[in-house]
Amino acid sequence: CQQEAPSGPLTFFDLSGFLDQELSRLGGQQDVVKTVIIDGVVETQVLHDYAWTSEMNLLRQWDINRPAWRDQYSRDTLYQATRMHLKYQCLDEDLQVRSMDIWQTGEVVDSIHIEMTVDNPLRTTKGVYRYVPARGLDFRQVSSRRFGSEQDLSVSLQLASALD
Repeated sequence: CQQEAPSGPLTFFDLSGFLDQELSRLGGQQDVVKTVIIDGVVETQVLHDYAWTSEMNLLRQWDINRPAWRDQYSRDTLYQATRMHLKYQCLDEDLQVRSMDIWQTGEVVDSIHIEMTVDNPLRTTKGVYRYVPARGLDFRQVSSRRFGSEQDLSVSLQLASALD
């Protein structure tokens, strides 16, 4: 199902708008080192001219700017010299996005950290996503099946230029 795009002023950080800017900035011209770990089995590849669309869409699904959620997250803003930390914490345990932290220096986003939980009759998945524009994306998801085993997935996409 499609998520309804918010209309009017946004209540929270504009995650979708930021991700659109990042897609433009990265432009599909970046070399990345991608490491995938599934249940302890590691695979690493160097990918050239990598398109970030799927990763940005992965993060975009955790955008909390929906009209029904305006009062469902506590907001806190902390300032330290030129740095700002925005923290959103869910007030309703049924929401998938449990917390979102954004660190900025001036108007520049330094990093985004999202914690989520998806709970349905077949499985529970807990995940942590961290995007650092200067470095790349890391995320980890642990899924527990109601009638089966657990799966531990970690993915790291590091800009090759950040590894030099």
